[in-house]
Amino acid sequence: MENNLNWDLTEIFQNEEALEEAINELYSYLDKIIQYKGKLANGVDEIFNCYKNLEKALELHEKIYAYSMLKYHQDMSNQESIKLYKKVEAITTKFSEAESFISPEISKIPDERLEEYLKDSRMKEYEKTIRDIMKEKKHILSEEVEGVLAKYSEIFSSSENIYDIFTNTEFEYKSIIDKDGNELPMNSALFSNYLMSKDEEIRKQAFESMYALYKKHINTITELYLTRVKTRIISSKIRNYKSSLESATNNDDSNPEVYETLLKEVNKNLYLNHEYIDLKAKLLGKEQVHMYDVYVNTLDIENKKIEYNDAKQIVLDALAIMGEEYTSMLKHAFENKWLDVYTKENKMSGAYSMGVHSVHPFVLLNYINCSRDVSTIAHELGHSMHSYYASKNQNIINANYTIMVAEVASTVNEILLANYLINKEKDNNKKAALINEQLDMIRATLIRQSMFAEFEKDVHSKIELGESLTSDMLNDIYYELVKKYFGSSCIIDEEIKYEWARIPHFYRCFYVYKYSTGITSAIVIASKILSGEKGYVEKYINMLSQGGSKDSLSLLRMVDVDLEKEETYEIAFDYFRKNLKELKNITNN
Repeated sequence: MENNLNWDLTEIFQNEEALEEAINELYSYLDKIIQYKGKLANGVDEIFNCYKNLEKALELHEKIYAYSMLKYHQDMSNQESIKLYKKVEAITTKFSEAESFISPEISKIPDERLEEYLKDSRMKEYEKTIRDIMKEKKHILSEEVEGVLAKYSEIFSSSENIYDIFTNTEFEYKSIIDKDGNELPMNSALFSNYLMSKDEEIRKQAFESMYALYKKHINTITELYLTRVKTRIISSKIRNYKSSLESATNNDDSNPEVYETLLKEVNKNLYLNHEYIDLKAKLLGKEQVHMYDVYVNTLDIENKKIEYNDAKQIVLDALAIMGEEYTSMLKHAFENKWLDVYTKENKMSGAYSMGVHSVHPFVLLNYINCSRDVSTIAHELGHSMHSYYASKNQNIINANYTIMVAEVASTVNEILLANYLINKEKDNNKKAALINEQLDMIRATLIRQSMFAEFEKDVHSKIELGESLTSDMLNDIYYELVKKYFGSSCIIDEEIKYEWARIPHFYRCFYVYKYSTGITSAIVIASKILSGEKGYVEKYINMLSQGGSKDSLSLLRMVDVDLEKEETYEIAFDYFRKNLKELKNITNN
């Protein structure tokens, strides 16, 4: 059994020689692709052959990149692995440069001719890609400009890199003193744990320690953030978008209407968050909670150890509702080294799933036998099953789905697991704690991330209108949003106005709203699965099997999720409302 707890990277490449052969083969395909430069307007044969070579190159590149990254993440101190990873980063840049001419050249071909080309049966697998280019014509620049932008891509992301280095390596946090006078270390990684502590003084000290540093460095961080925002706005204008929001949502296979509908519906239902915060205050025995109180689970939950084999069985039992086909692949994943399970010295922290089209998905865990790890397994295997079904049914170009749908399958699994555990639990106190945990997850993902999304929209809009923003102005914008989102049962501590400065996702402009739409979609899907709607599981698996062969909003409509419609968000808030009501009943509030 121990043999199944680590990846077998020889499934990607048998040895280093095979890797080098693949790198050389990739370069030969890149040479073949470049030969079509300036020739794509000649006819359908050139376009088909160019894409066929691109498809082969993508398959090789994905395997090379996956092998180097997974090997590096197994032991991040291994110098040979670091060297290989850096080498593959350079290969990735060359890949981008080699294929950067394709979209600009195709965009110059009249739509009428492209429609004729798409009638050729050979082009069926590339139709979505061609139609995307046709749709994006006015946003694709000349070949020369696209090539320059590709080379400058690292520079454009420099604000994010500087921010990450600055906040992760140069911040010195004030230590925390516990009730026995012991000095506890404080850093960004420990912050979340301290905020969930049952000891209010620990929570308060952590909160103050964190935001004292961001207050100290707020002017530097403001300049980094505004530089990133301005870069995105300028880039959007160059590409002929009406706004940076339109550019971002367009790249997600989404649109500004989805963004606006999300914010409108969340604002309409903020009273539910206020009710939840009010309940938290009552359960803590307070009239009002502070901002440092909102993350603590107010109910005692047993932090029992769960052995990995038991965790596997819990996940399989919880997801049995998905049917035999789905669960048999989960068993296959557990038994065939899809997962690298336990934490090890110098292993990459956290968890993720990485699909490798011609092999299988690889899941990184850092399992420490705690109950939260069970949810992580279900979550990451949701990603893996999405990648598995997409790779099984689509070529590599069409298998890759956008971030807009990437978190849906994983969150569906989390919700199904949570419902299984809640329904199975007979002890009311434990049941209440599980419900509280699920409500916290929804609040943090749907409501809090929408608050972040509203902040981003306000900031970008003001700069696009020519306003000059200062750190004080950004602090005020954020502080007013926190007051609106958390309501009168929460004391809005002064320090919280600096919270925006510690959100790294703001450097990936308009990224966070997808967490909110993702959990909304997942709640709708999970609700339909749990209701036993006939044929729905099959419909859902069919959607996963499409990969990225359709645009993201169309994929979600296949499972009755329309993110442009208010009713979709109402289903999500009804689910939150139902769980909140049950928690109030159990706790006699």
